[in-house]
Amino acid sequence: MKTPTRKKRTQSWAEFLRKPGRHETSINICRKYSGAFWKGGTTGSKGRKTQSGEGSSRSQICCRFHRVNEGNGTSAVEINHSADNLHIFLLICGLRQVKDPLYLVDAFSEWHQEEPSVYLVIAGPEVDPVFTREVKAKVRRAAGVRLIGEMPQEDLHAVVKNCFAVVNSSVSEGMSAAILEAMDLEVPVLARNIPGNAAVVKHEVTGLLFSNPQEFVHLAKRLLSEPALEKEIVVNGREYVRTYHSWQVERDTYQQLIRKLEGSTED
Repeated sequence: MKTPTRKKRTQSWAEFLRKPGRHETSINICRKYSGAFWKGGTTGSKGRKTQSGEGSSRSQICCRFHRVNEGNGTSAVEINHSADNLHIFLLICGLRQVKDPLYLVDAFSEWHQEEPSVYLVIAGPEVDPVFTREVKAKVRRAAGVRLIGEMPQEDLHAVVKNCFAVVNSSVSEGMSAAILEAMDLEVPVLARNIPGNAAVVKHEVTGLLFSNPQEFVHLAKRLLSEPALEKEIVVNGREYVRTYHSWQVERDTYQQLIRKLEGSTED
């Protein structure tokens, strides 16, 4: 299925994190062309060319998610797919049971086998060591699902900007920072229909809510095939965050509170 490309991306996966000397999780995207690394251009999350280049129909995009630990070597997983049609669904969460990162794995893996251009990438710190082992074992067996570790906020934001959609599958949430940040970064959100998420995401207005893995796949397919829905969700989500969760307003409110407390202390 040929899907429209989102034109608003400002940074491609190939441009992300070209910073040497890091010792935390990073993402390097390279382009393979005729069996060699191709350096003539870059490609965004859905194959949109951002610089001039040649041979896009023959090229592959090689998404190399690798964790660099000083003195411990490098481990890596790769995503290889046509650069013309790659869709990354990003699940940001610490690896602990309340976040339920395995909730969508089986359904997503089945979808990936039908549509190889879709990938679920789970990104976050290893909070619960025992559960982390379970997650890693499950992901290793799941086609179309990748696991990367914790990364600095600026790098995570670059990943969010270049994914197709941000996913939340938590069993329980207060107010998900990942959802709010995705909205602010103009990325669609698909969230599990729980009270904490439903307080932020209004279905088909500021995002999409799903109640089971099968409904998630159905809604994700809709998002891929209905660019008007995607655009409406992005615009409404951004407006919602900037109206009700503005960091400037929050900063000013705290400053006023501090000044008020300081004044009462002086009295």
